[in-house]
Amino acid sequence: MGPDGMVAAAEALAASGRSAEKLSLSSLQSKMKCDPEGYESELHLISNQFNSSLELFQKQAAMSFTSVTGISSDPTVAKDLGDRAMFLSHVTPFYPKHLADFPRKLADLLRCAARTLPSGLRCHLTHALILLANRKVVDVGETLSLFMELQTLGDRTLKKLAFDHVVHSIRRMNQKHKNEAKNRALQNVLFGLLQEKSKPPRYSSEQKEKESKTTTGHTQHEKAAAHVI
Repeated sequence: MGPDGMVAAAEALAASGRSAEKLSLSSLQSKMKCDPEGYESELHLISNQFNSSLELFQKQAAMSFTSVTGISSDPTVAKDLGDRAMFLSHVTPFYPKHLADFPRKLADLLRCAARTLPSGLRCHLTHALILLANRKVVDVGETLSLFMELQTLGDRTLKKLAFDHVVHSIRRMNQKHKNEAKNRALQNVLFGLLQEKSKPPRYSSEQKEKESKTTTGHTQHEKAAAHVI
């Protein structure tokens, strides 16, 4: 939907007395869960707001733009993106067709731009993806490598969040009985990551030392996760 479409949608919502601004996101979320079909207009509006913010961050990442005056440092833009990501994660199970691409967009943003995002937003988006995984909208095998990679960014809060999610997901998956097929698939992902990290980096001695410290921490978490399986 283009800008004109978004304006038209907003005007239609305002005319109905049910604009997203008149309802808090939490209140709107509850209403949408009770009546998904009755709130499709609100869903489209918030989804488009999320997509607009997402495009800004993706363009910034593509340009390797890290200026302190950049979009990512704007607390309002970051908060809007994080809030809408969490909102859409909560309502995705009620709109599987409308939000079919949302989990992929969320994961892709973290894959390509996690290093350049503000820490708070990065954790917020990770929480949103974990929520989707907990509701079985996203399979642990599809995002395992991403969650392992998030642990290498030097963000302690994010590192714990990602590691705990991986361990809890694997344990929950095997809670009633061992899922050998999925366990083997996850082990293959983890072992692949371990092998990739064991390759000698082509860096200077200073870069090599820095990479070694990061890799060591990453490898320890990968081994710990593999041990759970």
